[in-house]
Amino acid sequence: MARPAAAYHAHVSVTDGDTWPRARVQIQVVLYHSERWLSQLVAGLRHLTPVDGGFTVAFWDNHPGTGSGAVPEVVADAAFTSVWLPSPRGNIGFGAAHNALAARAGPGCEYLLLLNPDAVPQYDCLERLVAAAELNTTAALIEAAQFPIEHPKAYDPATLETNWCSAACLLVRRHAFEELGGFDEALFLYCEDVDLGWRSWLSGWRCIYVPSARCLHVTEDQDLAKDRSAELLHSAVGHLRLRRKYFGEEAAVEYREELRQHLAPTAVEEILALFDGLPPTTVDRRQDPHIVLQPEGIYAATRW
Repeated sequence: MARPAAAYHAHVSVTDGDTWPRARVQIQVVLYHSERWLSQLVAGLRHLTPVDGGFTVAFWDNHPGTGSGAVPEVVADAAFTSVWLPSPRGNIGFGAAHNALAARAGPGCEYLLLLNPDAVPQYDCLERLVAAAELNTTAALIEAAQFPIEHPKAYDPATLETNWCSAACLLVRRHAFEELGGFDEALFLYCEDVDLGWRSWLSGWRCIYVPSARCLHVTEDQDLAKDRSAELLHSAVGHLRLRRKYFGEEAAVEYREELRQHLAPTAVEEILALFDGLPPTTVDRRQDPHIVLQPEGIYAATRW
């Protein structure tokens, strides 16, 4: 069962035209056929340790079509303040949806917690992330550890600095996000968090990783039922854009050749059609040590 988005409940569910809830932290969840994850996600959010100023949860439903605006029962009955917004234009992409939610954050919002629908924060995860952000005032992005399989990306145990931050469970300083212009919306899905991290470093902000703040995240190795066609398509497009944007056209050409060696011609054609349709963009890397392309084709040294 589902309830209309316009209906009000004890947890204050609102629609786009209503007054946005006031909270220090806005937790943002972008959904796309994510119904199977909602129950465990809501259960985890119910058990979050409160932070000063409180938090609200904003859901953006990227389901294709205009949507009915229906709020799933599990969300409508949750014991926290929430907002549910169906995308008015179908699936606008991961980064664009987070940008849309961030632009609507209520007064007094200092932090955005970007959370995948298949990621469940541990009860003290938000508390630890906010504490780390308060201690590291030059950090724009504050990343939680993922378990049972940690992300292998390296970080400095002394400074907590890392090349970029995964957006699976990521606290973002709101005014830094606004200053950076949010996610690059040309990246429909995948690689947008790498790009945001690199732009943070280039703009004088830091990216840090907080191993004591943890979230459960169902990684691709565990989600055996997942259809990987969209992942393959959009991650390849994202890799091409990062290479052109930060390492030049030669790096993009080299990756095109890698795709041709490993994928079927029809798949390569689809990837290149999307990539070639994107607006060209480059940045001044200034030889920043955090912006690297490892020999394995990844964007940071690995811990394991």
